[in-house]
Amino acid sequence: MLEAVEETLAAGHQVLVFINRRGFAPTLSCHACGWLAECDHCDARLTLHRQPPLLACHHCDQRRALPDACPDCGSADLRPLGSGTERTEETLAERFPDVPVHRIDRDSTRRRDALEQTLTEVRRGEPCLLVGTQMLAKGHHLPHVTLVVVVNADAGLYASDFRALEHSAQLLEQVAGRAGRAAHPGRVLVQTMHADDPHLRLLSARGYDALAEQLLEERRVAALPPFRFLALLRLEGAQEAAVTELGGRAAAALREHLEARELDVDCLGPVPAPMERRQNRYHLQLMLSAEKRSRLHEAGAWLAAWLEAEPAARRVRWSLDIDPQTLS
Repeated sequence: MLEAVEETLAAGHQVLVFINRRGFAPTLSCHACGWLAECDHCDARLTLHRQPPLLACHHCDQRRALPDACPDCGSADLRPLGSGTERTEETLAERFPDVPVHRIDRDSTRRRDALEQTLTEVRRGEPCLLVGTQMLAKGHHLPHVTLVVVVNADAGLYASDFRALEHSAQLLEQVAGRAGRAAHPGRVLVQTMHADDPHLRLLSARGYDALAEQLLEERRVAALPPFRFLALLRLEGAQEAAVTELGGRAAAALREHLEARELDVDCLGPVPAPMERRQNRYHLQLMLSAEKRSRLHEAGAWLAAWLEAEPAARRVRWSLDIDPQTLS
């Protein structure tokens, strides 16, 4: 990858380095005892930032000063784990000191007009490196970019959401489309720890349409959308016991109703959300699945009416999402 970057810059072209993770590193770790910097309010790790130096949660925006030593064992051997846009920018600036490096993410573009000023400078056509998140992936015409490098493409390939691979492939297609948009041909390099992954190889060899066809067949076999219809009941509250108790009662009542009405609707859960605790609130989910949309709507309407009449539901925030696009 570094050799390709060097060749592209030497030819007078520009390079886009895509990494879909803000900050310097995904977290801070103690090399002596294994401690990891974690958020006090979410089931998530704090992201290490260098500009300014701090630890931040990208879910609740909690911010914490960098510790001088490990809070568990007192060791001063604290090390960043993984890479984000800041660390990638720093590495490339050291490797190519004579080439401007422009970082484009939510942190670097907070100032008004910062994004447009950077893009205006890039469009002048002088050799440079762009480092950014999905803010750069779509909607920008960068005629002088002839090489796109995707750093750590695996983050979106192996997630709990069944749509994760579909969304990751779409994002890869979009960011790949930034290369070779003008007179010079483009090249795309994807960095992965799983180069033999069949989905990734299919996307590389035959494109998104071929991958979509295969994913559709996998969805059909697994009885997932678009071959079945889903609804997701989301429950959240400050008291874990209240959320769990209401979710269990709602599921039991719904299953009893479905059995009595002989409705062909599956009720799955309740289970904790992929991130159970977020901003000190506990999140629970109940999924409804049906082959016919009319049956799904009938079950969903009954469940919503049950919750509206349930006194305990007034102490818990709930929503019923028809055709949820994310399971988080």
